[in-house]
Amino acid sequence: MKSIRRFIYMVALLVVGVGCDTGDNNLPTKPVEEECYIGTLSVDQNDGTFYYQSNVKTTYEISAEGRLSFAMYNVKFAEGMPIKLNMFVDGVEFIEEDGQYTLSGNGLVPYAMGGPFEKFTITNLTGGLTEESFSLEFLCGEYPVTYSGVWR
Repeated sequence: MKSIRRFIYMVALLVVGVGCDTGDNNLPTKPVEEECYIGTLSVDQNDGTFYYQSNVKTTYEISAEGRLSFAMYNVKFAEGMPIKLNMFVDGVEFIEEDGQYTLSGNGLVPYAMGGPFEKFTITNLTGGLTEESFSLEFLCGEYPVTYSGVWR
């Protein structure tokens, strides 16, 4: 039942163009659900320290071509990063079984601030997605990233 409500809500957003303010107008034109996954992002700084950000909003969409895309909103990947940005990743492969999605991907170029960030190409992406949770692990360039969120 939750899947049907979510699908109807997504279609309504597409039709009327309603979305929440993400603070970055350079993200590819994808509507953002007010309901989304909220979680914690962790980035290994490769110097023995980690950067953590809580309350990271993440959404996803499955294309007609059978690929998954996801967006992370207002994220930083290091304490010294001067701004938060919206990151969009397209082309994630998945296998669906009984409402659970197993995600994978390699060589995915993220988009942020109006263009591709090839220096931070995503490799070794693995993850899981259900109605209740969304988890990701990947290398963003040379930095190991994890995300774990729950549906709100």
